[in-house]
Parts: sequence; structure tokens; C-alpha cells
Amino acid sequence: MGRVIFVTGFKGGVGKTTVSANLAATLRVLGNRVLVIDGDFGMRCMDMVLGVENDALFDCSDILSGRCSPAAAMCMVNGDPLFSFIPAPMNLSDNKLPKDAYSAMFSELREEFDYIIIDSCAEMTEYYMAFASMADEAVIVTLHQSTSVRAAEKTAIRLSAMGLKRLHLVVNGYRKGFAESGALPDIVDIINRSSVKLLGVVPYCERLQASQEAAELAFSGDLRKKAFEWEAAFHNIARRIGGARVKLFENVESTKRRGAYKGIGAKL
Repeated sequence: MGRVIFVTGFKGGVGKTTVSANLAATLRVLGNRVLVIDGDFGMRCMDMVLGVENDALFDCSDILSGRCSPAAAMCMVNGDPLFSFIPAPMNLSDNKLPKDAYSAMFSELREEFDYIIIDSCAEMTEYYMAFASMADEAVIVTLHQSTSVRAAEKTAIRLSAMGLKRLHLVVNGYRKGFAESGALPDIVDIINRSSVKLLGVVPYCERLQASQEAAELAFSGDLRKKAFEWEAAFHNIARRIGGARVKLFENVESTKRRGAYKGIGAKL
């Protein structure tokens, strides 16, 4: 049965969508069947990040309301039948979606995919709570700043109160030089403040923003070129999720060719 990972954080703009999309892409590179669900109802931007903005006929609310099957709402990412996406509704009505519909949907999806990544909204709406209740674990995303770390701590407290115990932290936009100078908190300080087990650190890179704007996911470029630092960081995160013991910045500060990463930790 597939694992459901809830990517979340109560602070907007920390990079939840960026982490969800590139984590999913890297898990796929490692040989897994991957589904991304845009759980940010009303905002809906994951389709742009994945480059499938014009491909969707139905959305997640159509599945939950019984208007279509999960298969009818899925789009292929990069033309890959083992990398799929279900979009969020653009404008969700006030009608409450039945809670048992979430359970039925995920029971079906778990049989098709190894990993299901849910990109959450930043507020505890009813559908936020419903998605969180379906998850096996949560990845809490924080930016490399104290206010964002505090929001991550609050997120962890609320999720724990809901009964979700497997919580991981991803630090996005990490600036090593600022941490070493004391201008921003270092890794140990972030862990202590958030009290959440660290899963990975994504270094700050302007190229990541440009890649997202162009719907270029991790390891989707020329495999002969060297990977960006952020791609190597997501590779480490994906391997840790798969159970591997990987050093925090392994192959990050000195990256390899993109093609080389496909053979490291790949599912056999």
C-alpha cells in the first residue's frame, strides 16, 4: 500500500508547493510510482509548477463529490504514466465534502502508487483536516528564518494533537553563510526551536525559482549537466524517506552529473 505524505506548514510562502513538486519528481526518478494531489483548494497553483495547467478536465472535488473517478481526474506529468497529478478546484463551493469520500479515494489510490504527496494549504480548513487525517506522515516546511521556524513548531503541535506522530522538517532556502555569521539560525538552533526531526535542508538558489517558473522539476533537464545544489538536496530527502541513511549535505556542495543521481538509491 502506498505511503501518503502531507506537505504542510501554517505560514504561507515557505515553499510547500516547491518541496511537494520536487520531492515527488525525485521519488519518481528513484523508480517509484508517484501521485501529487493539490490540497490547496481555491488557490490551485501546483498545475502550473508541474507544467500541466491545460491538461485537467476534473479536479479533486469532483472525485470527492462522486462526479468522476480518480483516474478521470489524473493528469500525467512529463508524459509519464507513473507520475500523476490530481488538481485542486479553482473555486470550491460552500458545500461540505463528505469525510468518508476522502477515505474511499485514498483507499483506491494507495493501491496504485508507492507515494502520494499532498500539497496542503496554510490554514486549518475542513479539507486541510480531512487530508491530514488520511496521511501516514507529514513533512513540515520552514524557511530559514525565526518566524517561519516558530510557525513550523505550531504546525507540529497541532498535527500531533490530531494524532499524526510521524513528523519531519525540511528547511527551505537555507543560507549557509548567514547561519555561520549568526545572522540567521543554524541547523541545530532550528531543530531545537521546532522540536521536529530534520529530514533535509534545501540550499537557497535563485535558479530554483526560475526553474519553478518554467515548470522544470528536479532532474528533468539535460542528464549530462551537473545537478544544481537544490536537486541534490531533494535527492537526499527522497532517499531518507525511502529509509536510507544519508549525510545531511551529501553530494550537495559538490554535485554530480544529473544522470549519476538516477543510479543512487534507485528502487530495484
